[in-house]
Amino acid sequence: MTDPRDPSPAGTTPTDPGNPPAASTPGATPKPGGSSNPAVSSNPAVSPNPAGVSRMWIVALMLGIIGIFAAWFGPLQILLPEQSRVIADDAGIGKESLLATVTGVGALVSMIANPLCGLFSDRTRSRWGRRIPVAVAGTVVGVAGLLVLSSAHGLAAMVAGWALVQAGFNGPFAAFTALIADQVPEDKRGLVGSMFGVGQIVGVVLGTVAATVVGPGPLGYVALAVAAPTLISAVIVVQLGNPRTESARGPSSTGGWTFRLTRDFAWAWAMRCAMNTVNAIVMLYLFYYLSDEVGIADPAGQVLLVTVVNVLLSAAAAAVGGIWSDRIARRRSFVIAGAVGVGLGTAVLGGFATWSTTVVAAVLVGVGWGLYLAVDIAIVTATLPDDESAATMLGVANIASSLPQVLAPLIAAPVVTSALGYPGFYGLGVVAALIAVVCVRRITVIR
Repeated sequence: MTDPRDPSPAGTTPTDPGNPPAASTPGATPKPGGSSNPAVSSNPAVSPNPAGVSRMWIVALMLGIIGIFAAWFGPLQILLPEQSRVIADDAGIGKESLLATVTGVGALVSMIANPLCGLFSDRTRSRWGRRIPVAVAGTVVGVAGLLVLSSAHGLAAMVAGWALVQAGFNGPFAAFTALIADQVPEDKRGLVGSMFGVGQIVGVVLGTVAATVVGPGPLGYVALAVAAPTLISAVIVVQLGNPRTESARGPSSTGGWTFRLTRDFAWAWAMRCAMNTVNAIVMLYLFYYLSDEVGIADPAGQVLLVTVVNVLLSAAAAAVGGIWSDRIARRRSFVIAGAVGVGLGTAVLGGFATWSTTVVAAVLVGVGWGLYLAVDIAIVTATLPDDESAATMLGVANIASSLPQVLAPLIAAPVVTSALGYPGFYGLGVVAALIAVVCVRRITVIR
């Protein structure tokens, strides 16, 4: 999302003239030991571990991401909307505005926290490597936030708790994303990146299921406070028992902050921001859309059903798409197909407010989002300027995932409550999908 799963690049200039961005062109000759795949970046500054990663490492990474996204989307899908409704009724204010305030502040915190966690990760020197200390510290903070939410009875407590959840779990998210840049060869990043995406999708389901089964209220938050760190610990255990280059390295020679904006990175950032804007628009008000617009009596249960349909298809599309993209040495076409899918699904939501069309939209959005997730990590890591500041720059890239969560609530409340209503709100999602297509076509280091 943070699904809490990246600063405006406009006008930014390189700040490290002594280390200019490496030339990167499609089809360039790779460095020895690097990728021979013409679809991936031939950037010689980025040199992941050529030995690759084990199946156990990939499974552990998936489990960790599942834990993070369960902690984010269980509250977003079920717990926060219901808690907002109860508090809004007691306070006599609109539930939409209250939810927008909580999620908007949390997303703003996430937008700041992710690059900071990445910076700390790049600068950390410890016997456990650069990434694990940040992951552990962030998880502790995130669990504390879930416990604060479990006892929250007012707007201030909800804002504080959700801000802690967003700030905290961005620690392991930034660290685990950087592990891909550290350790995965570029011609395998479609596979690993798609599994990373599948973990996000399964995490959405797990969080929603846990919140629905346990029920809205304190126990839902407590259940996630137990499940999330348990799953995240899988990555920590496997990583500590699997010594690699990342564990042996100290902070970068440049102090961990080498923010150099390349044109390809800027377009990849904008692509991610546009696609996550569509996702935020679809997911943010689904509970209220089904309740108020479609007229569903049990919106929590139907949100779960729609989410399951959506994520199962997303997981299947991401898993197949990641392997396929590595095999055919192409990334761009998957983003275009994904943007078309989510754009059509969002258009259906805006044009036809019925239960059956909501399921159709869930299918379209699910397949489209999965195809995009299959190559998202591979594309973003291909545009990194160097591996010494990988976590820092990936943190900047992750602002593109959290910024839409800030903007969507600010836009949603006035649009949904105006004459434009939900059709106008979902129409903005269609525009965002078209922008994503334009952006991915501008990235030169992929095919």
